[in-house]
Amino acid sequence: MSDLESLSGLKGVVATLRFYDDGTLAEAAGQLDQLDMQLAAELCYANGRIMHHGSDVLMTLSGTGGWPPRGWMMMGNELSVCAVAEVACFVRNREVSFNDVFRSLAELSQK
Repeated sequence: MSDLESLSGLKGVVATLRFYDDGTLAEAAGQLDQLDMQLAAELCYANGRIMHHGSDVLMTLSGTGGWPPRGWMMMGNELSVCAVAEVACFVRNREVSFNDVFRSLAELSQK
């Protein structure tokens, strides 16, 4: 079983993906088709870059370091996207433990 498949096995997780530093899909597991997974990889990469830009602005305005983002979450009414580094997953809000998801994402992003 791949690392992404084990993350997909968590209650409430719909799909998981890992993407390269240019936004292309590296690998995926779960209930989305290949085209949707590629689009999700591009979305996650772009949102990660936006978070890094915001962190750079915050460091500049505050005059202090220590603000680099490791992960982010975009929450919708029923589904959310959670990401750490180059690993992301789509989850059903009512079913998922966000603590378990982010713990697993942090572990996977270290591999």
